[in-house]
Amino acid sequence: MGMATVAAEDDNRVQEKAKQKLDYVQGFIRSLETALKDDTAEDRAWLQAVISPSDTCGVTLTKLAIESKYQSYVSLRCATMRAVQLLIRISTLFISRGATEDHNIGIAIFLQLVGRELADEAFTEVKALAKGAEPNLGCNAILFLVELGPDAFVLSDFPDVMVAYLDLFVALPSRADDLVEVALRVHAWSGERRAELLGAAVRHIGGQMLCEVLLQVINRGLDERPLRALKVLAGCLAIGGSESLLYTNDIRVLVEILLRELPVHAKNATAFACHADCYKALVRRCEAARTHRRDEIVQVLEDLRDYESCDPKVRQHCSEALAVLASLCR
Repeated sequence: MGMATVAAEDDNRVQEKAKQKLDYVQGFIRSLETALKDDTAEDRAWLQAVISPSDTCGVTLTKLAIESKYQSYVSLRCATMRAVQLLIRISTLFISRGATEDHNIGIAIFLQLVGRELADEAFTEVKALAKGAEPNLGCNAILFLVELGPDAFVLSDFPDVMVAYLDLFVALPSRADDLVEVALRVHAWSGERRAELLGAAVRHIGGQMLCEVLLQVINRGLDERPLRALKVLAGCLAIGGSESLLYTNDIRVLVEILLRELPVHAKNATAFACHADCYKALVRRCEAARTHRRDEIVQVLEDLRDYESCDPKVRQHCSEALAVLASLCR
């Protein structure tokens, strides 16, 4: 038997193993997602078992994600990163029920799950994938790192990561719903990383696609995500050069949404501020926003400003928005 034949047989064996492992990991992911959705007592007990540091599941998956012989098997590596990401997310939910203010809790969980040595090895590999040429691996790597928290990124590397992230909106438009979560989380981290995200979005063509998806998040109105999406959009529009960030039709759609939502949130000063700030940023930057449904917007803002039962902060935001609009429409 020649060397070429032996090598081909070895490749076939690795390929078959990779396929088997992929089937297993994908099945495991489906089980995790089903358990999270159904949330029965039995489901919670199983989830607590698999996220326990005494369980080897996290270690096995992490090793599989970075194992050299599977480096060319993109689907397997993507699936394993997704599985570990889910384990970290589930652990966070059990620890804090999602209410923690510690953005780096994911790192602490990952270290506890797999140990320092393996975690460091995984960090090195996944960070390289996040800025690599293969978009699917890059997408899953960035999603994994964001799950860990801001300290998973070296600040000096973050500009390159944000460029790679925005490239993915162009390369993988089908993953846009997953990718938008990165922007929402990074914005919540505040500080220099938030500033880098917003600046990169304004400069990069992928920023337009990000804003399209943010608009969809805002329009769907589920949980707290629309408020964060509004903050991301407002932050981008506050930066010079963002005049072309939104298409004219999207500008009009956003005005329609704000017209609908401003009175809805009049009893919640924090939520109202997000909508009012976004409107102010929008009309300052985009001429189309100043004229679309202008009379209706003015009427809503004046009514809320003059309604004495409204929170004083809400009335103040209305006055500010009206003043901005008036100064731009003289």
